[in-house]
Amino acid sequence: MLTALAAVVILLVVVRLRYSGTAPMRLAAQNCNGDLWKHVGSPERLRLIEACTAVEGKVVSVYRASDGDLHISLDPDHTSALNFMNALHAGGYLVVEVICEHTPADDDAKSACAGFVSKVTIPKTGDRIRVIGAYVTDRENGWNEVHPVTRIETLN
Repeated sequence: MLTALAAVVILLVVVRLRYSGTAPMRLAAQNCNGDLWKHVGSPERLRLIEACTAVEGKVVSVYRASDGDLHISLDPDHTSALNFMNALHAGGYLVVEVICEHTPADDDAKSACAGFVSKVTIPKTGDRIRVIGAYVTDRENGWNEVHPVTRIETLN
């Protein structure tokens, strides 16, 4: 019994170290556009970890959600950006959300995006990018995200 308990504790420590859920880089707040929060649908579901960060990695997929946001799955250079829920439910990727990238189908999202269209450069699958934006935990899913994204720079 004691051996099983010790194994569980060791496993939890290893998971916590591997998926610490910390921003790889802290940037000064003026590097991010704080006005974007006015256009985030249901912002109360996001727990702010870092007001402005930069994360680099490879784009694994790009998906247009019904809420008007563009979802990017990013394989980050530093796994410290991931938490356990990223590993478990987001395929081991960091979720990146460009808000109001297209016209939303959801009525709630339409009001959040009213009068605003994102000017963020959209990457392609396979691109190496640097994402700059707020680093948050999505309370509904439990995973970490960069949301909202201020800008994306293509590195390759």
